[in-house]
Amino acid sequence: MVIWLIGKSGAGKSEIGSKLYTELKKEISNIVYLDGDELRNAISWDLDHSKEDRYKSEKRRSQLCRLLSNQGIIVICSALSNSPDLREWNKKNIRNYHEIYIRVKKGILYQRDSKSLYKKYKDKKIKNIVGEDIPFYEPDNPWLTIDNNGDSTPQKIVNTIIQIIKKDKIID
Repeated sequence: MVIWLIGKSGAGKSEIGSKLYTELKKEISNIVYLDGDELRNAISWDLDHSKEDRYKSEKRRSQLCRLLSNQGIIVICSALSNSPDLREWNKKNIRNYHEIYIRVKKGILYQRDSKSLYKKYKDKKIKNIVGEDIPFYEPDNPWLTIDNNGDSTPQKIVNTIIQIIKKDKIID
């Protein structure tokens, strides 16, 4: 099974994914957490941030998640994941794939900007930012959509996700 958190940079995917992993790890031993930035360093270090290389990196992530899932490992992956066709590939090729869209208003993303990506983009110091000069494609029919505009803490969001996972009997 794969639980995949999708959203723009600064949406809170990594923090939510990490906390979700920590909570589920208390009950499940065969679970891993894969963070998009860490995966980029591990399996896509040879790629840049162009649209084409982002696609290649995303494809590698999808293949890795499927490989691990096929071996009975529960995977939590948090990554921007902006390719609708690869999301569809995930849905068709990864058994028990559950996509969670972490949606955040643009103004909130600009306020958070923990990596200063949006500031650097506005200052014309960098380009190839998804949601700016690269369009962001919102997921079609995600399993779950979570608005993370600051009304709830990451821990409360994780608790909500776990409640839904248990209610839907996704994990025993």
